[in-house]
Amino acid sequence: MTFTEMTLRYRNIGKTKKCTFIFCADHGVAKMNVSAYPQTTTAGMVKNYLVDKGAAANVFASFANSDLVIVDVGVNADISKLPGLIDRKISNGTNNIAEGAAMTLAQAKQSIKIGRDLVKKAVKAGYNCFLIGEMGIANTTVASAITAAILEINPKKVTGRGSNISDERLKNKLKIIRKALKINEPDPEDALDVLCKVGGFEFGAMAGVILEAAKSKRITILDGFNSSAAALLADLINPDVSEYLIASHIGREIGHLEIIKYFGFTPLFTLDLALGEAVGSSIAARVLDNLAYTYVCDPEDNFEGDLSDFKDDNEEETIVTNLLNQMGLGEIPDINSIDDLENYLEENFDGDVQIEEVDLDFQLSDDNRFKPFEPPFSTQNFNIPRAYPIMIREMNSEQDEMIAATDKTFNFYLETMPELKLGAMDKCREYLDSLTKPKKSLGLLEDIAAQFAGIANLKRPSNKLRRAALAFTNFENSPREFEKNKKNRRHNLPLEFSMTARTFTMKVFLGVVDSKHNPTVAFNFGRTIGEEISFGIPIIAITELTDWIVDRIDEKFAAALLNKDGSFKVAPEEFLNHVPKKFRCLTGAIIGAMVAAAHNSTFIVVDSGAVEIIARYLEKICPQIRPFILHATELINFDFEAGQRIGYDGEAACIGAEIVEAALTALNEMKTFEETNVDVAVDGAGVQKK
Repeated sequence: MTFTEMTLRYRNIGKTKKCTFIFCADHGVAKMNVSAYPQTTTAGMVKNYLVDKGAAANVFASFANSDLVIVDVGVNADISKLPGLIDRKISNGTNNIAEGAAMTLAQAKQSIKIGRDLVKKAVKAGYNCFLIGEMGIANTTVASAITAAILEINPKKVTGRGSNISDERLKNKLKIIRKALKINEPDPEDALDVLCKVGGFEFGAMAGVILEAAKSKRITILDGFNSSAAALLADLINPDVSEYLIASHIGREIGHLEIIKYFGFTPLFTLDLALGEAVGSSIAARVLDNLAYTYVCDPEDNFEGDLSDFKDDNEEETIVTNLLNQMGLGEIPDINSIDDLENYLEENFDGDVQIEEVDLDFQLSDDNRFKPFEPPFSTQNFNIPRAYPIMIREMNSEQDEMIAATDKTFNFYLETMPELKLGAMDKCREYLDSLTKPKKSLGLLEDIAAQFAGIANLKRPSNKLRRAALAFTNFENSPREFEKNKKNRRHNLPLEFSMTARTFTMKVFLGVVDSKHNPTVAFNFGRTIGEEISFGIPIIAITELTDWIVDRIDEKFAAALLNKDGSFKVAPEEFLNHVPKKFRCLTGAIIGAMVAAAHNSTFIVVDSGAVEIIARYLEKICPQIRPFILHATELINFDFEAGQRIGYDGEAACIGAEIVEAALTALNEMKTFEETNVDVAVDGAGVQKK
């Protein structure tokens, strides 16, 4: 499944209303020392979800704008009085699968029914997208047993460290799984038999969610290994469920990859996650909400979802307020959305006044400085901008050449590039280790948070930060050139870019380069823009805008600069001479912007394709810049079709910036073991003092 197909599947359900189910249950096999945590941690985490609200599930459900539902299907403790708990307890945990069957057939059916019934109620309440997660000590042991049984695969190929257990416990865990499979002999073609013999109550409930959601033609976004193991159970019962599943990411557990291959899914992300609280699916849901707009709705198409009321940094009025003021209706109460406004116009003007969406035009200020431009409003047909303001600067040959030889040359930047603050990084990692999760279970999100902490020189940098998207393009793709040749042009590249970036709530900047000029002058042009933007904006996504059908820039850069295995074809210091001539000034401008932004301690997220190749060569020339750069392609799994680029320019970089925000959100909003009084690990890397 390609990125586009996945987004189409997501968009087909309409405007999403999301619900995150976290099913909680204990496992008898936990007493066999297969986990790093005591079984009491399960009940402690349920309290964390509902009382302290400091777990990953809480933080990321909010991040995805999803309603969080916590369900007890088998916790080995009396937690029925916790506020907000959905009590569907089947039993105080399952039996020990190393000694016999986990549960009875009746209990297995009951666990699936619980998931189905919850979805039935949710669908009636308007929910159409479900995120599933789980909490239960020893649940990766159960997931490995389920996966090995159904896929008929060696347990060693599907058994990982789970909660970050030691080598000794990993050996014991594998031994226990082999023993459970030998004793119980689950039938690989019978989901209920597998669930009875080596399963868990939360796995049955998650399978029930998947089954009922598919029956109702609603989407379920899978999280990690455990939810994917539940998908195997659901698939045995009804193979059609895969048509309503989306794989959010590929996790650290080795068994997860085997399930992904079985279904033939392409996960959105590779984040090295090892936590089953719907973290990956929450990030995916938030990104898909944006991608559904940019992929499925072409800039010229009508969009039937609600328009977001984004506010600019100067707290400008929302689109709805602007419209009301333009129409002289600012004093009319209870008009809070476009739908409210349309209903008011229909009732009071008999349809004579219509709202119409129009393209956003562009404008340059007289002094060639960045300037936002708002579309005009007519007297009868009130326009809704499809994209938000874009700040544009064109390369001024005489002006840029005149100041190109200042002291801020490339060597100046190399010699004065700041270093990461290692002390802040260490403090950040120490704090991350204290949060209520297995150590390093947030994978690359923890690495990103620590990297940003080192740039900002803060233990916990804020997650409420300004972000910008910066693109460079040649003159033939500039807004004014597009308007001149509109009939002969296939894509309005700046419009598409601004739509993508603003959908991800980023300020949008465009640098227009003269490809016939000197790359040194272009470097100065780019570094001037980089300097200007990076003061006060700590996260910048960088890309280029070209017509990929005509220019095929990614293909040309790869052919000129990379070997077939992706290694460098030319010496880094000579690479600019090998860049296709048409794009040398573009490359110079991009390098200038990256160097200047890094010099101002800004986190740079680079796009896929040509920009990534430029960044890789720049990192070789200037190793000091590497800590300030994040490659979006290291996080995102883009699947290409017939050599065609998926999505618009800058999309990967914008998604990467969204993942940076996810990392910083976890850092700032999750709570520690000490704050929540949750029992800590007794084995492995996560052992710590309480």
